[in-house]
Amino acid sequence: MRNDLELQIDQLRGSVISMGERADRMMGDALTALAEGDLTAAELVVEADAALDRSYEQVQHGVLAVVALHGPVGRDLRLLTSLIHVSLHLERMGDYAVNVARTFQRAAGFAGDQDLTEQLLEMGGLARDVGRGALQAFVRFDADMAREAAAIDERVDRFNDGIFHRLVALATESEDRLEWATRMIQLTRQLERFADHGVDVAEQAVFVSTGESVELSSELR
Repeated sequence: MRNDLELQIDQLRGSVISMGERADRMMGDALTALAEGDLTAAELVVEADAALDRSYEQVQHGVLAVVALHGPVGRDLRLLTSLIHVSLHLERMGDYAVNVARTFQRAAGFAGDQDLTEQLLEMGGLARDVGRGALQAFVRFDADMAREAAAIDERVDRFNDGIFHRLVALATESEDRLEWATRMIQLTRQLERFADHGVDVAEQAVFVSTGESVELSSELR
């Protein structure tokens, strides 16, 4: 029974890791679509979300089945509980990648700003760093790595504040600028939320490795 439990937990962990990698690729592809003005690439991000949603449902049902069958306790139960939470946050991260792709599609017909686009791409890269670092911390049960990943979110927030003010100024220039800037303000919010869910994954990494429930954003403040 113990070997069966370990095998099933390992399979579920593998599924969650795959979800995290897929969500990261989706955001990377959405940012590439923005950088290259590629509407087709953006649509592929939207289409990729269905597979992530299926994985999320499989993990949720799988965890509940393992708990019902084996009645795990201690670290095993803690890990299984965290898999439910992490899979939820990864599914939401995929949703935000889709939102970035869709926002780019809606803004594509309006005059943009190359310098601001580059800043958005840099912000997106940092948001991905949060998510990737958090996932690695979860894989390795490394609380220190989790805190390092969460700390990057502070830089994402600073980018969000700075870009927001620049976009507001740009919006006053013309109607075309207004439409593009408004869409990009939405896009920055989506990048910020992607990173926030990465912090939530990092918190689960701390929980699994230490047994402590923490709010890393509060620690940083």
